Amino acid sequence: MIRRYLQDHVSESLKHFPAVLLTGARQVGKSTLAQSLIGPSWNATYLTLDDRVVLDAALRDSDGLVSGTPTPMVIDEVQKAPDLMRAVKRMIDRQRKPGQYLLTGSANTMTLATISESLAGRIALHTLYPFGWPELLRKPCPKILGDLFEISNAKELLKRLPKAPRAEYRSQIIERIMTGGFPPPVLMDSQQARAQWFDAYRQTYLERDLLSIRSIENLPDFNRLLSLTAFRTGRLLNLSDLSREAGLPFTTLRRYMNLLEVTYQISLLHPYFTHVGKRLVKTPKIYFCDTGMASQFMGLDDWSVLEKQGHSGAMVETWVFSELMKLIPVTDHRLRLHFWRTSTGQEVDFMLERAGKLVGIEVKWAHRIDDSDISGLKRCSEDLKDRFRLAVILYTGTEILALTPQIVAIPLPTFFGIAA
Repeated sequence: MIRRYLQDHVSESLKHFPAVLLTGARQVGKSTLAQSLIGPSWNATYLTLDDRVVLDAALRDSDGLVSGTPTPMVIDEVQKAPDLMRAVKRMIDRQRKPGQYLLTGSANTMTLATISESLAGRIALHTLYPFGWPELLRKPCPKILGDLFEISNAKELLKRLPKAPRAEYRSQIIERIMTGGFPPPVLMDSQQARAQWFDAYRQTYLERDLLSIRSIENLPDFNRLLSLTAFRTGRLLNLSDLSREAGLPFTTLRRYMNLLEVTYQISLLHPYFTHVGKRLVKTPKIYFCDTGMASQFMGLDDWSVLEKQGHSGAMVETWVFSELMKLIPVTDHRLRLHFWRTSTGQEVDFMLERAGKLVGIEVKWAHRIDDSDISGLKRCSEDLKDRFRLAVILYTGTEILALTPQIVAIPLPTFFGIAA
C-alpha cells in the first residue's frame, strides 16, 4: 500500500480535536486512509454507510447509532446521512475529548445546505486528493513550496534544489496526465481497463453521488455539462457562454457548477488583486481536479489528439494545478493559491501567497525559455513590488537556470521532487 502524505496530518489532528472530517472525491482513497489509522494506539470501530444496514440505522435514528457505538469510531461516507453530523456534535458536547470521531465524505459536507448546525471549533478538516506524482513513486514529500518563502533570491534557491534530470521525461508526464491520480486506474496496467473504470465512475458519480445530494432535473444535460466543462479546464470561466452552449438556464448552470465543486470534480481558482480599481481580471479560472478524469470526459485518450486540438497546454497547466493543490495542505496551511492576469492579457499562471508575500509560478510545455515567457512575471513583479518575493518557470528542459535575480527556470521533475 502506498502511504499517503496526508496520513500523518490526519493522525496529528486526532490528537487535538474531538472529530476530524476527511473529504474528497469518491474513490480517492479516503476509506483506505481511514482504516490504515486504526491500530493499537487508536483502536476505532469502523462503520461505512455503503453498508445498507448501517445506512438504514443512520437514517432511522442517527442519535441512537452514534450514542450506542463506542468511541473512537470511523463513520465512512457520512454525506449519505447528514443528520449524523448533528448527532456527533451532540455527543461531543457531552464529552469533549480528542480523537473520538473520524468522518469521511465524498462531498464537502461542510458546505451543503442540509447541514444546519456547525461543528466549528470541534472538528479539523482535511481534503484528500488523488495521488500526486512524487507520492505515487513513494518519494519523500517535497519541501519546495515552503523553501520558496524562506529564501530571497534565485541564487539561494539554486543551492537548495536537487540535480536536474539527465534523461528525457516528457513521456512520463504525459502518462501521468492521461492516467490521472485516482488509485484504481493508476494501479492498472491496461489502458482498456482504465477506460472502463472511468466510464463506471462517471455512471456511479451521476447516479449515486449527485442524486443523493441534490436533485438533478435532467441527467443527460448534466452529463453534457461535464464534457463541456472538461474542455474549458485551465481557462477563464465564462458562465454566460457555458450556459448558452450547454442549453441550460443560468440559475441551473450555477447550481450544477456548485455540485461539481462540492463533489471535488472541479476547482475554481480566483485571481489575486489588492486594489479594486486596478485593471485586473476578476473572473476565476476553472480546473478539473484530475487530468485523467478530464481527458475521459473530453473523450480523448491520445495525447497527440490533445496537441492537435490545442488542448495540451491547458491540460499541462491543469496537471500542475492539481499537483500544487496536493502539496499545499501537507506543506503549510497558510498557503493560498491564485493567478494574476491584467485586462490586456498579461498573466502569471499561479500565485502562491503566504502572509502577504507572493511567489509566481509559470508553466511552459517547452524545452526552452525565451524573453516572452518571463514578460508576465516581470510585469507582475513591477506591480506588486516588495510583496513579490520570487518566481519560477516550470518547463520540460534539463537545466536549472537563474534567468534573473528573482526568476528561476526549473525542470518539472526537479520541482516536484522526482530524483534525477
